[in-house]
Amino acid sequence: MLLEEDLFCRRISPALAASWRMRSFEPCRGLCADLMPAVVAFKETFHTGSEEPLVCKAARSLTFDRHFWNLLVSELLVYSAAEMPEIQITPETLCCLLAPEIYRQTPVPRACFAPIQQAYFGPRQLLFGTLCYRAEQAGYNDTEDVARLSLYVAAQSPDRWTVADLAGLRDIADEEEREEELEFAREWFPALVELYQRAAARRQIIVCEKL
Repeated sequence: MLLEEDLFCRRISPALAASWRMRSFEPCRGLCADLMPAVVAFKETFHTGSEEPLVCKAARSLTFDRHFWNLLVSELLVYSAAEMPEIQITPETLCCLLAPEIYRQTPVPRACFAPIQQAYFGPRQLLFGTLCYRAEQAGYNDTEDVARLSLYVAAQSPDRWTVADLAGLRDIADEEEREEELEFAREWFPALVELYQRAAARRQIIVCEKL
């Protein structure tokens, strides 16, 4: 999800931090109310049904609840996103191609992510005050990260990738399947490059969340 830096840093993050600290949705009500047009547009575009989003309830008088707070974080990120691009290529494939030494290891902590993993999952945790939102499933790249990773992905050469580079890819033992996976990676990698270039040019942050 691509978000405007100012909106995230000056409104979303402080509001959620204060909400958790105060155990109240009151600090979020103004922000939620301002997002109503985005909520309506989202529902009309994606036909999400008749159920009222939590953002709408929080804009009025929703009573604080820890579970609701986590759901509200998720909704605020979605409805405030300037863009939610679809990238089909899997991070496992790219990690095998671009950071095989990391791919061969057991899952590494976020602080040890290779650049391509940072591009997909973010090197930073989503902290709102002292609380970390979905520590294992969510992270983000700030504008400096985005600028750095934009240069990194643009510097890669998909035409130099080979089937042999995917020899260690788990769950794909057949060479023909590896060839197909390689072509798929080459086809979709430019979309990842363009995503980061757009975000860098607009000084947007990128929030990455596993659903």
